[in-house]
Amino acid sequence: MMATNSHVPAMEPEIFGPQRRGVRGSRAPRLVDAQELWDIDDVATYLGVTKQTIYSWRTTGYGPTGFRVGKHLRWRAATVINWTVRLEENR
Repeated sequence: MMATNSHVPAMEPEIFGPQRRGVRGSRAPRLVDAQELWDIDDVATYLGVTKQTIYSWRTTGYGPTGFRVGKHLRWRAATVINWTVRLEENR
């Protein structure tokens, strides 16, 4: 019979978001809070596309669903990440 480490908690996968410039311009990865709100720069950086691509996708109904906070576009981090997971699953 194999021993188990029941005292070790299960680990959730770590999700890293858009890299932000830190000290001395380094671009260290950072953990993402699923409820965190991203702006268009964050979404474009995470997806590796231009801001114009994100705007174009919105006009055609493609891409992760965003919403407005006043005049500003925002996306929940979880929405963007889940959208990419669905793309991968539908390959």
